[in-house]
Amino acid sequence: MGNLAPIVTASHLPLMSYAEGLLKGITPDIFARMPTGPDGIITTNHPAFILGHLSIYPAFIIKLCGVEDSGITNPEGFDALFSHEATCKDDPEGTIYPAMEAVTAHFYAAHKAMFARIAELSDEQLGAPHGMEDEFFAKWPSRGAAAAFMAGPHPFLHIGQLSTWRRCMGLGSAF
Repeated sequence: MGNLAPIVTASHLPLMSYAEGLLKGITPDIFARMPTGPDGIITTNHPAFILGHLSIYPAFIIKLCGVEDSGITNPEGFDALFSHEATCKDDPEGTIYPAMEAVTAHFYAAHKAMFARIAELSDEQLGAPHGMEDEFFAKWPSRGAAAAFMAGPHPFLHIGQLSTWRRCMGLGSAF
């Protein structure tokens, strides 16, 4: 391992710990529910969508790093249901989103596998251009820079949404 992999993987343990802490007290029956306020439903992402969304990116991040066989396979339907183009929906009947256990298990397994694979990459691999023409990824021209964003700030942004959702649901602070 070179010098870049530890920088990209530095968010692994805090991310897993923070997600685990924020899930405390969340039960399967509210996992895919939006909170309600005096004016009705508060349109916000719920835990099913947040963790489902984050669970689909490790396979992409590994490919972004130039590894063709990531060893990470998203469950059928996850990519469409949780893409950045998908809209979070309230699921009172539990028929839209997979069960809490399925979503959280994939979230943890995919991130663990992703961080393990990134830790194996050389500075040359992570320093190479990712080759994406996307305007969004132009901000991070190397594989390592793009992976560092997608594996660090991106998940923490969404995990912050989970903290806000907890407060809206009356669950309070997890820490």
